[in-house]
Amino acid sequence: MSSPDNPGGYRPDDPRYGLSGQTLLDYYLSRPPEFYVRSLYKPGAADKREQAMEPHLAHMAAHRDQLRFAGPLLSDDGPPPLGTISIINVPDRAAAEAFAAGDGFAKAGMLQPPEIIRFISSKRLTQLDRTPDPELQMFICECIDGPDAPALRKQSAAAHHTYQGSIIDKYVAHGPLRSDDGQTLIGSLFIIEVEDRAAAEDLIDNEPMTQAGVFGEINIYRWRYGKSLA
Repeated sequence: MSSPDNPGGYRPDDPRYGLSGQTLLDYYLSRPPEFYVRSLYKPGAADKREQAMEPHLAHMAAHRDQLRFAGPLLSDDGPPPLGTISIINVPDRAAAEAFAAGDGFAKAGMLQPPEIIRFISSKRLTQLDRTPDPELQMFICECIDGPDAPALRKQSAAAHHTYQGSIIDKYVAHGPLRSDDGQTLIGSLFIIEVEDRAAAEDLIDNEPMTQAGVFGEINIYRWRYGKSLA
């Protein structure tokens, strides 16, 4: 719960417990930089996927030690894939852009311009630390702050962390999206494992920050682990 000693409402087992203001920002800035990279296919580009797969996998394998997560975005009813996402430890946006440009899919001209956002995971798992449940599906949930987010986040922070604690086993990864320099909070990213898209939408709809109007844009993509980190 939120209290004067813990204004952010963080759980006692959260390393951010008791932090706020500059001390919270310092915590975020102390973490190794990570970037969320989401690339959607151009119309018709999925037809080139098989031919470009080998250089794509080779590129991912070359960055294996930096990658936390990587894999294809999926349509709800199966193939063809819609694109690809990665979460990678690199020092800055320029390095993230170079990583995205070096992807075999990008070199084959298959990808739209990537979405690249700095990410700080609150759950320090990687793709290698959690085996997917074959009975469930994973979803990427991009929640981008609206114009009134700073004030609305403060009002809903305690309820947000209580809610996260109640469904913590459904998260594969979660944490804030921030500006390239790490200074400004611009949204939240959740990777969740649930029964289906309806369950994913319910989880986000019931999120206190969604109900408080924090997010101005929400994108939900079905996703799975890629072969490159298997």
